[in-house]
Amino acid sequence: MAFVLIGLLGTRLKNGGGLWAVVAEGLALVWGLYVALSEMGAPLPYHDVSFVWFGLPNGTNFAMGTLVSPLGALMLLVVNGVGLLVVVYSLEYMGHEEGLPRYYAELMLFLTAMNALVLADNYLEFVLFWELVGVCSYLLIGFFWKKPEAAAAAKKAFLVTRVGDVMFFIGIFVFFTAFAGVVDPHAVLYPGTSCPGASVGGGLPWACAGFTFTTPNANSATTFLPAGIVAQNANPWLMGFGGVMILGGAVGKSAQFPLHPWLPDAMEGPTTVSALIHAATMVAAGIYLLAITAIFLGFTEITSLIILAIGGFTSFFAGTMGVVAPDIKRVIAYSTISQLGYMAMAVGASSLVSDVSGTFVGPGAAMFHLFTHAFFKALLFLAAGSVIHVVGTQDLFKMGGLRKYMPVTATTMLVGALALSGIPPFSGFFSKDDLLGLTYAAAQADAVAWPFFALALLAVFLTALYIFRLVFLAFSGDRYRGAPPSAPHPGAAGTHPPTDPHEPSWIMRGPLVILAALSVAAGFLPLLPAFRGLLPGLSWGLFGFTYTGSGWIFSTPDLVISAISLGLALLGLTTAWRLWGNGRVYALPAAGPLPRIHGVLLHRYYIDDAYDAFGRSVILGIARGFAWIDRYVIDGTIHGFEEVFSGISTRGRKLQTGLVSNYASWVILGLVVLVAFFLFVVPHLSGILGGG
Repeated sequence: MAFVLIGLLGTRLKNGGGLWAVVAEGLALVWGLYVALSEMGAPLPYHDVSFVWFGLPNGTNFAMGTLVSPLGALMLLVVNGVGLLVVVYSLEYMGHEEGLPRYYAELMLFLTAMNALVLADNYLEFVLFWELVGVCSYLLIGFFWKKPEAAAAAKKAFLVTRVGDVMFFIGIFVFFTAFAGVVDPHAVLYPGTSCPGASVGGGLPWACAGFTFTTPNANSATTFLPAGIVAQNANPWLMGFGGVMILGGAVGKSAQFPLHPWLPDAMEGPTTVSALIHAATMVAAGIYLLAITAIFLGFTEITSLIILAIGGFTSFFAGTMGVVAPDIKRVIAYSTISQLGYMAMAVGASSLVSDVSGTFVGPGAAMFHLFTHAFFKALLFLAAGSVIHVVGTQDLFKMGGLRKYMPVTATTMLVGALALSGIPPFSGFFSKDDLLGLTYAAAQADAVAWPFFALALLAVFLTALYIFRLVFLAFSGDRYRGAPPSAPHPGAAGTHPPTDPHEPSWIMRGPLVILAALSVAAGFLPLLPAFRGLLPGLSWGLFGFTYTGSGWIFSTPDLVISAISLGLALLGLTTAWRLWGNGRVYALPAAGPLPRIHGVLLHRYYIDDAYDAFGRSVILGIARGFAWIDRYVIDGTIHGFEEVFSGISTRGRKLQTGLVSNYASWVILGLVVLVAFFLFVVPHLSGILGGG
């Protein structure tokens, strides 16, 4: 409703419709809280309301509807909680920009698509809103469309994620085909429809149910298909292929290796958009896809291992680039890629443990980290936005000493950094501890997972190193290294700063304080048994102690993992202090391997260059080949026919002289030919063919 209102009347509304956006998103959060509270501890956690969108003669139906589930309710809190704070923050941050009605309308459509996506009750509906999320991200990343870099970044995000989307479509088709006839014995037919494959007892094949995740139009405690049905299928190779294709969709949306290059460039959009995309919407959709697939279908053992491997490698790989990035927003962007790798690794680990043990382990650890990450990542981006807003640059080396000018921003940024690094009592410690413990269990189940568990541990050190490098370069020391620019920084919201930096107003500082509080409190919420019901498979732990709801259980391996993780985080923090603390700026030695490594990391391992070269040599070469066929074979054939008929018409036109005597001659000649034909040819043919 806000999208339509602002889209039609935004130019007539105050702040371009920003206040209406705040009201609408506030109501959405209230509704999300109601849904989540209703879902906590519900004996029947799946609530489906759907109808047949269209049906085929063979009894296959395609449905549209809503499914309220524990994970969906959790995502409503994440999307609308962060969304509301971002919209409020935008009132000042974007207040001086052109095109505010367009900005708020696109923001409202983006949030609408995410709310609908997490409530979709089947893959087909999921895809529709999945694509709408992609379109909205394209529009918002390219909001500063007059900047060539922003336009290029928007196109890059759209094209790279399309690769994953095609894979996602293929995976859906595989699962649709493979499980169309699998029957749920408890399902009820849609009113007014019939299904040839329905059993006498009321069972309903998945195809007739509209491929819904749970029983259509019913409250249920179970999913439609049996848990882990993919792993139990008789064709493991086909099921593995389908699962890898689903993973491809998540890799594109969640910027996992090798489809990660779009996310750092997406920083060309407004910082508010960066916060929303990185914390609660687009990239979270990819992890949510993996989580619901793990619950409603499952993955084969090999697919689970691939998911774990990609996630574990991505967490380390992105962290190495974050250590050298000079742009404050890009450091946080690489952090997002790394943390998404952790989440994907946790989904793979939970599925791998399920496949090996035969007991279903839900993706609760991954979703818990998604939940906590949403708050401290939004906090980091919005705190960075406050800095950019007042200093007019995103270059970390033109900052420094900002703590004395911006104490609230500095403190909240520190809270976000501590949470991201996994240092107690901040929320990131608890969620990261859970997923590392789960990955350790997966490595015990399958030895192939050990290297990726090790990479995930190394990523803990890198995380603390790059985020505290950012904190120290921007806020520590007594000297501000920047200078007031003569004009606003292109694409940065707000006016250029005065002689000294200063805190923004409380419209921007308020969301920072709230997010800082959530970055602490969110880690303790699983202590509430009702809230833990939103996180299937979660084992909340604290230095070896695991809370089960009925008591505490101690595990020595969990204690060792917690100690190692905390030690690596503190090592990263102290290393960052030695190199960049108190206003120091570490200078690389002129000789040795470090400058070369630094160059490789700054150029992102030259992966973007490799993709560009592949596009120019292979893709463009193929396109030129098809262009030649189109121009000379297809068009040449058509033009050849044109020339033939043109020649015939030209010669035929010469017969039309306009002289009556010529036309009379042709009539007489035609009569002579007809007479000769009937006198000589027809009798001969009658003798051959018979007749009188």
